Amino acid sequence: MLANVVSRTRREAFCLKWAALGVYLFLSAFFWASGPAPLRGIFYLFLLLPFLAVLPWRRWRLDEYGGYFTLSALVFAAYSVAASLWGRPEDIGFFLKQWVFLAFWLCGIAWLFYHRPVDLQRLYSVVIAVGVVCALVTVYGFFMGANSDPEGRLSGFGLAENSTVVAQIFGVAALLAYIKSLQADSAKLSWLFLGAALVCAWVILLSGSRGAALALVLVALAALVIIRPRPSIWVPQVILGGLVLGAAILSVGVATLLEVRVTAFSLRDVIWRELLQRVPGHLLFGIGYYEDSRILIADVGVFHHAHNSWLDILYYGGALGLLLALWHGVLLARTFSCDRDLLPLYLWWVYGCLCLLTNGSSLLTRPDAQWLMYWVPAGLLAAVVMSRRRCPHP
Repeated sequence: MLANVVSRTRREAFCLKWAALGVYLFLSAFFWASGPAPLRGIFYLFLLLPFLAVLPWRRWRLDEYGGYFTLSALVFAAYSVAASLWGRPEDIGFFLKQWVFLAFWLCGIAWLFYHRPVDLQRLYSVVIAVGVVCALVTVYGFFMGANSDPEGRLSGFGLAENSTVVAQIFGVAALLAYIKSLQADSAKLSWLFLGAALVCAWVILLSGSRGAALALVLVALAALVIIRPRPSIWVPQVILGGLVLGAAILSVGVATLLEVRVTAFSLRDVIWRELLQRVPGHLLFGIGYYEDSRILIADVGVFHHAHNSWLDILYYGGALGLLLALWHGVLLARTFSCDRDLLPLYLWWVYGCLCLLTNGSSLLTRPDAQWLMYWVPAGLLAAVVMSRRRCPHP
């Protein structure tokens, strides 16, 4: 009996170290992975595998696995799986797998932080450093690559092949860097992180993505108001930001900017109006989920999602699905804190939610770029909050 206990303890200690490394690799892979398959491979090997080696053999304790944050998320996800029964029943296996992946991520990351908390400041710094390097490579490829088109919109590589997605991904690194510039203890460190933020924001500017740019600006302003750094930090930043914004507008041209990038909705308004007209016919439970969902709008085209995660959930999962998703979001929002370590996570999560208002599908997906907008910050938030309830942060 004693030998079994010792063996289990050693196995869990090894898996904790394994998963801690996996968190760094998984988050950084959103920037450099050559596609969804390598990202999922890292998730399976460095997170799912150590979690599988431990979690199924342990006694279930809700507070150890993310508490009601995890429970509410998995209830929403389970309902989404069930909703495939009145969509395309043969697709239920696909959605069940996504539920399993999400369950192991949320429970596993909470278990990891409960027993071996990851240094969040170091994690932010790694994400920022990887983001800056990949941003420079992406911009170089945009201007100097074999198929470069400086007059077009920047798109990345791998996960970030789409212009909108590349902006969303690098917006995370830009936001974290900007927050750290506001929290910095010295002017030199503040300027260093501000420079990193501008490099990553450069990708957003070249991508022409309005949703990610607006989300970043709004959340960055919120960070400035919440943190309230000393004037020697924020005044030069505001002046520099105004100059950069003015130069960007002048380089594009005010008339072109208003005509092409501000007043144009890229058919999103058409999709949203059409779906809002269809929703009342299936208001409570939605039309049900499909693995290969398609929204056909006559004389317009075929779209794979609503380009708004919350409307997508309402359309496919009905009002009940949307309420369950909002339940999870409200639970997270109620724990808001200005804590130096936690604030970047909250603002990251808010940034992701805003991005998903203009480009996102229903939240029950395989590990992909959309996870970086919602499930990654949501899982980290729940994990940190629950670990601190066990051992309060000084």
